[in-house]
Amino acid sequence: MNTSLLILGLNIVVVSALLSLYGLIIGDSGLVGIAASLGLAGGVIVAYSRAPQDPSTTSLLNYSKALVNTVTSVLEDLDLLESNICIARKDTELLMVYSKTPCPVEVDPGLGFSSGSPYLAIPIETPSIEITETSSTSITEESIERVLRSLLIDDLTICRGVKVASEGESYRVFITGLAEYLKDFTKYPIDPYTILVLTVVSYTTSARCVRLVQRIHMPEGLMLILRVEK
Repeated sequence: MNTSLLILGLNIVVVSALLSLYGLIIGDSGLVGIAASLGLAGGVIVAYSRAPQDPSTTSLLNYSKALVNTVTSVLEDLDLLESNICIARKDTELLMVYSKTPCPVEVDPGLGFSSGSPYLAIPIETPSIEITETSSTSITEESIERVLRSLLIDDLTICRGVKVASEGESYRVFITGLAEYLKDFTKYPIDPYTILVLTVVSYTTSARCVRLVQRIHMPEGLMLILRVEK
């Protein structure tokens, strides 16, 4: 069972039920429709969270499909398709946050509001990676690249090359030779490459927030421009 997805799904179901009740009270059929859509998405996430998890490419593909289909629907209902994306650290938990504000850090898993704007915060499983550096001050672009190569190329085999370049607190991550079965997902607001790269950078730097500045599609792959905010 994927506990993070279960929490997210249940949160969405509860919020959709409250939203539906409010819509019925004020007689707003549009609001009830949005609530029904959110509830369906939450139910799908809950159902998928109970499926056995394994590290195979089939599992990664199914996981990506579930996230793309359900989360994109929720983002559309919340008018967050053109939102900012970041990984925020809440205690020991990492949350992938979609919001109109740059990177709200005072968030909880699921749906909520920050600075008057809705957000969707998805709990992210911490990757099984080893950090050889003794402190965040010794983290370099070479060490981040080494971890990304180990995870994306050696363990998951979802690309053929990874290159990291840094400038101050900003990083450019070049991913080449994308796996064919994952290429289409990079066209959506949520995709496995963005999730994994943001998570690795957040985990290795122990940053309070890692923000996706730009995602650029190239003939040879994908370039992600990130900013670390400590």
